[in-house]
Formats: sequence, structure tokens, C-alpha cells
Amino acid sequence: MSPTLALALAATAGTVLAQTDNPSDHVYRVNSGVDFEIANAGANSFLFSWTDSSGTFTDIEDPTLILVAGQTYTFARTTASHPMRITDDTLVLIGADGSYSRDTTDIGLIDAATLQPIADFTAEPPPSTDAIEWTLALATIGDYAYTCEIIFHTGMAGRIHVVNPCAPDLTNDGSVNTNDFFAYLAAYQAQDPTADFSGDGQINTNDFFAYLAAYQAGC
Repeated sequence: MSPTLALALAATAGTVLAQTDNPSDHVYRVNSGVDFEIANAGANSFLFSWTDSSGTFTDIEDPTLILVAGQTYTFARTTASHPMRITDDTLVLIGADGSYSRDTTDIGLIDAATLQPIADFTAEPPPSTDAIEWTLALATIGDYAYTCEIIFHTGMAGRIHVVNPCAPDLTNDGSVNTNDFFAYLAAYQAQDPTADFSGDGQINTNDFFAYLAAYQAGC
């Protein structure tokens, strides 16, 4: 599990989250369903805007999005050209949060990675009003990407992490039980980033007790 995803999980431990959190540069955890309006900066980047109880976020360039299972999110293109697709994690991105780039111009690989059916996971630009409406189930927990459909616009890309709304449910089975506790112990002993439950970049007893408190609180 990536450090970004581990940070997203850690943020839920024993805290009440704002609707949108910004845990690190270019990373936004959007805890409730919102309508993303997506413009673009030429053929270089997508620009995301949305409004929720935390405020209005405007023209965020290729953000890494952390979205929560159980919520519905809409992705609508607002400027011409550049259809946006959502893909699985087989689409290889290189770079860092806010500046990822797709490493292929092969439309066959892009098609193969796009979530199915492709039409449902493609946000078409105006004058079309064909947006992506994505309801996230527990089964969708994992890593995804978004990218421009146009093969040479490789810089128009970013990551999406779908996370469990219940932080101590490490097995993603919808309940908190001893399986989760032993999963945490295994991650802790292996110094896996998942075990960084305090979100400070280190794995120590603070994380163990943070997880124990979340485990006891349940969901």
C-alpha cells in the first residue's frame, strides 16, 4: 500500500474529518460525494474544481484524489476537447503527486486499462454533457488513474485512491475483528507503510496505540 494511501487511512483514526482534507501537497481527500468540474490548461494538465462544506477548491492542477467507498462522485469536463478517462492501476504513471505523466501513447493499452464500460468512465467535453458518475463500493477499494484519451497528451494524468471509510478495517470486509488486528500486527512487524497509523512517516509504538484506539472504537 502506498504512503499516500496509508496517510489517508491514518487520518481517519480517532478524528472527525472535514469534507475535504489536504494531507499533503497536491493530495486531496474528499470524504463525501462531490461534483468535480474539470477544465484544462492546454494539453498539459486537467484543472479540478469542486465545492463542499470545507469551501471551494478552484483549478487544482492534476490532484491526487483520495475518495471514500460508499460515496458517489461526478466528473464533468467543462472545457473543449480532452476527454477524460478513469482507468485501473495497470495504466503506468511516472512522476509525483500533481505532476504525473502517462508512459504510453498506445491507445490499445489505454483502452485495456479504462474501467468498463469505457463510455461510462469517459467524461466527454462540451457541448456534450456526458459526465462520469462513479458510486464507490467496498469492492472498488484500490488504486486508479485518470488521463486524457488523446494519446499524445501524456501529461494530463493523475492518481485516484479509493479507501475504506472505516480505518481499522484493514481486511476491507466491512467489519472490525481480530483478522484486522492481526493484519495490523503483521504490517507493524514488517514496517509496512500501512502501519503508520499516526501519519508521521515513522512506525513505532505511537502507531500501535493509535491503531488500538481505532480498533477498540470500531466503526
